[in-house]
Amino acid sequence: MTAAPDEQDPWTALADRVAEARAGTPLTRITIVVPTPASGLDVVRRLARAAAEKGGHGVANVRAVTVEELATEVFLADDVARGRKPLTPAVRQAAAAGLLAADPGRFDYCADRPVTAQALARCSATLDGIDLDPTGAPPVVHEVHRAHRAVTERLTGGFWSRHEALTTAARRIAAGEVRNLGTVLAFALPTAPDPGTEAVLAALGIEDGDILRAARPQLDNARWTSASDPEDESRAAVRAVASWLAEETPGHRIGIFWSSEEIYRPLVSRRLQDAGIEFNGPAPVQLVDTPMARTVLRLLDHLPAPGQLLPVRPLLDAIAEGLVRHRELPLPSSAACERLWVKPVTDDDAEPAETPGEQDTSGETGPAEPGTAQDTEEARSAERKRRRREDQRAFDAFHQALSAQLHGIAEARTWAGVSAGLLGLVDDFLAATGPEEPTRAAARSMLREALTDLADLDGCGATPTPATVAHTVGEVVTAHRSRTGRIGTGVTTGSLGDALGRDLDHAVFVGLADGLVPVHAQEDALLPESVRQQTEGLPELDERVRRQRELFEAALAVAPEPLLFQPRGSLRENRSYLPSRWLPALLGRPEPETAIPSSVAGIERSAGWATAAEPRPVTAQELRQQWLTVRGHRADGLGDEHLDRVLQLRADRRRGRFTRFTGHAGPSALPEDFLDRPVSPTALEEWVNNPFGYFVTKVLGAELFADRELAQQIDPLLKGTILHEALESHANRAIEDGALPPVEHLLEEAERIMERERNEFWIEDLWQHHRAEMLEQLEATHGHLAAQCQDGWGIDAPEVVFGTDAELTLDLSDGTVLRFRGTVDRVDRHADGTVRVVDYKSGRRDRFAHLTREDPTAGGTKFQLPVYGLYARSLGGAGVRSEYWFLSAPGEPVGYELTDDVVDALRTGAHGIVTALRAGVFPHVPESERYTNVTTVCGHRDVTALWEKLRDDPGLEPHLSLLIQEDAK
Repeated sequence: MTAAPDEQDPWTALADRVAEARAGTPLTRITIVVPTPASGLDVVRRLARAAAEKGGHGVANVRAVTVEELATEVFLADDVARGRKPLTPAVRQAAAAGLLAADPGRFDYCADRPVTAQALARCSATLDGIDLDPTGAPPVVHEVHRAHRAVTERLTGGFWSRHEALTTAARRIAAGEVRNLGTVLAFALPTAPDPGTEAVLAALGIEDGDILRAARPQLDNARWTSASDPEDESRAAVRAVASWLAEETPGHRIGIFWSSEEIYRPLVSRRLQDAGIEFNGPAPVQLVDTPMARTVLRLLDHLPAPGQLLPVRPLLDAIAEGLVRHRELPLPSSAACERLWVKPVTDDDAEPAETPGEQDTSGETGPAEPGTAQDTEEARSAERKRRRREDQRAFDAFHQALSAQLHGIAEARTWAGVSAGLLGLVDDFLAATGPEEPTRAAARSMLREALTDLADLDGCGATPTPATVAHTVGEVVTAHRSRTGRIGTGVTTGSLGDALGRDLDHAVFVGLADGLVPVHAQEDALLPESVRQQTEGLPELDERVRRQRELFEAALAVAPEPLLFQPRGSLRENRSYLPSRWLPALLGRPEPETAIPSSVAGIERSAGWATAAEPRPVTAQELRQQWLTVRGHRADGLGDEHLDRVLQLRADRRRGRFTRFTGHAGPSALPEDFLDRPVSPTALEEWVNNPFGYFVTKVLGAELFADRELAQQIDPLLKGTILHEALESHANRAIEDGALPPVEHLLEEAERIMERERNEFWIEDLWQHHRAEMLEQLEATHGHLAAQCQDGWGIDAPEVVFGTDAELTLDLSDGTVLRFRGTVDRVDRHADGTVRVVDYKSGRRDRFAHLTREDPTAGGTKFQLPVYGLYARSLGGAGVRSEYWFLSAPGEPVGYELTDDVVDALRTGAHGIVTALRAGVFPHVPESERYTNVTTVCGHRDVTALWEKLRDDPGLEPHLSLLIQEDAK
């Protein structure tokens, strides 16, 4: 790099040049061309300090400006700029899309893909000011050259590009049309500028040797440290900044610079915010990161076709962001909308609820008596169904209105129409219900500004389509950049290029890993190396790498003792990093002299390893963590109840102790009246299957969300529902006709129900397999049912609800009166007066084969048959029998007669579960991975590992016999 004269410090050389230019005339105009606006502020401040120290005359009439700022100012003062707008990447891409639609040339096979227009727009920007001769070049280069000329022609007259501003400014400066520049100096500019910038510098009379730059950086005192990952780098960088601030270094003389904005901007910004350190630089949250922008982009990715509605899944995702609301149309809660998606309102919900208690064994019905349990349950059921109907109507109305708005955007044929439709979407469907918090209000303002700019795309030759709308809005939103803080106030953050020309006492560089510095450069497929070698102004691969290195070295020279961080890996991306290939040569040592082995080590040592200051945590959280890490955890360590709980939770799970953090919720876990409510035998079995799942669903009332769009095949629960409903309809028909209908009726009912429940996202081959399997099972079940009818059995009632019209109770040995409720799939009566209750099972028979009259509850884990038998006994009859009918093997039922011994076994088993419920015993016993459940949501592997340790805890011993009978589950 070109150094200041005689290896002089460039700041001293700059001050001397300014003093020389102003000798005898203190108010002489001085224009200093700098690389960034921030460096311009530093230049003026440094000159002011130098003038004050030497008794000079200050910096009046001294101006520091970037080449682009100067060129834009000169260009806008020219007549050629009137009525024209700046050319943005989105506008250039729209022009490329218009060209591809009208004349795709060799790109006809991919002209309709937005990425094609994006690539051509990028190449067109690269070719601005480049005299490309495609003679002898590959055909694709001819197409790129043609596209560049056509795009430029389309934009001429309406927009001005950066290159046009630079070349126009260069022409006017060279012609002497620009006055009041005075003496022009250049400071810290990068080498090898683009053709436009080079033209401006030439017009100003600045050659490369005239630019004041630092010599090769002296990095003898640089500190090179490795960290485990970018997050640890960011923590360590902020700790170092805090230590320098504590040493009274002004914040504006400290900088943190990164190699990758995508990785480090949010990390560094968040750490500085947590530490309460003021900073300026790229905003921590850009427009594209905000929930409001994400919501709009998500909806645009699913613009509905004419006559169709917006898919429900992206609508639910948008609702979950918490921003979707209409000025006038009501919308149920996010949870209510998800429940409606999983289980929409059916015909049964749409009509007034039929009272379950009105149905008796004789088939006669009667009204429920006011004030009875039946009446109360009816009222609750009717109210639930009424609310579901209201929610469904509100959701459907909102869904249709939003779909209509999106359809209008998709049908717009001008970008002004798209802009208006999107602004209406934001105003109507992302409406603010009152004063908004500042961050959300700022996001709304920025989003409206970005969407308003879409109207500028008209006249570029591109007609909007649903695909280009979604892509273009994404590009516009992503390109909208914002800053936080004010330049010159607080710590500076930014990329390596932002470090050029800065006057800093301390600088931290993060992300100095190979692949980030230098970025792995690849050959451009549209402008290959063979063409670049023959075209002046198009840098080749080696040249691009060389420029990266010059920029890197210039950035490191910004501070006398830079602190350099290199990540060894990334825990989020599960990858490893090597140090930047340039660091060993620059620093004269093969590897970092210090390393932060982990985040814990960084907390222990804090900033002491990086600076001369004492270790100093920069946040309250780090203070607590350091206290615990260095001195060990004590119950009264910092008096932080929440932290004590977290540490106790981790210890209990790691060591397998049965405490409140691993499922021992205690006697107060249940509501006072919980065991006074009617309970279904299935719920008791759910506790045995997974006590924690029982607690989540039955005690807390949480529901698992089943995403229909992610389902590949029908799940076992829905399969059972279809089979049950078909058999219920068939049984009702049998009661009406007084005889069993033919098998065709059963199969037709099944086909009707399957068509209603069919999910369009299922894999067709799998669905046809399951469909055929269900029809085969129903046909076999009908044959067995017909044989039973010939043997004297008759269907008395299907789907009988019990426990609402009359209580079904069981006295336990501890005085508890357990109230049962439930639904029996079918009640049969034999000619000899025997009553039989039948429960259909669509699963495997071998899971129930061990149920006998001698062990009717399978060791206290199965309760349906004895409870159903208790209900059947209340119906009267010569005897009572309970059976499971397995639809895969209907001729092989499992069951037994209800005797006093069976009831005693039921009493004993139910008492064991009630005892566990009263004690608050809810460990997480792993469930099957074959279907979605609480275990699969929490992570089957981790749950299994914890249970293997937990099952040996003495506190679980009284209940372990119920929880480890794997064969019974």
